[in-house]
Amino acid sequence: MKILDLGCGARTKMEGATGLDIRPAPHVDVVHDLNSYPYPFPEDEFDRIEASHIIEHIHRPLYFMNEIHRMAKPGATVRIITPHYSSQLSYGDLEHFHHFGYISFLTLQNTGLFHIKKHKLYFTDLYKVLGIQWLANLKPRRWEKYFCFRFPALYVEILFEIIKKENSQNRLIDKYMY
Repeated sequence: MKILDLGCGARTKMEGATGLDIRPAPHVDVVHDLNSYPYPFPEDEFDRIEASHIIEHIHRPLYFMNEIHRMAKPGATVRIITPHYSSQLSYGDLEHFHHFGYISFLTLQNTGLFHIKKHKLYFTDLYKVLGIQWLANLKPRRWEKYFCFRFPALYVEILFEIIKKENSQNRLIDKYMY
């Protein structure tokens, strides 16, 4: 199984993965700016792609997701973790250019190129005890619409499956551009 860990940074990359980051470090295999396209990997290369706390730093998230789709094999798994837009963690870093929630990734699923296999909203311990986390994960769209700023989440985690169809348009950008 070929794994790509995008933005592996100062943390330890996933075991057995190819680590990509903008800054060199002992565990970084490929130094590349994720705001520079295309990424230095061929099409249909990876079975799994990890992007933990990186998409919020990308200037053009649709281009980022397009590259993920291009590099992933059909049926590959993509895991994205990012601060939820209701969290101070989302707005507290001056290098966060975008803010995401469950609905952001649901929109990607509607392109037909990604399928959400699993999602999870993470909360503080108090909100876990009060059952807020359970309710929010049960009905994430309703929670984001009515309650997310009263009971803010910390993070959102999405697990996608890559969908690629023969003889069809497999570019996310083309689905949004005129």
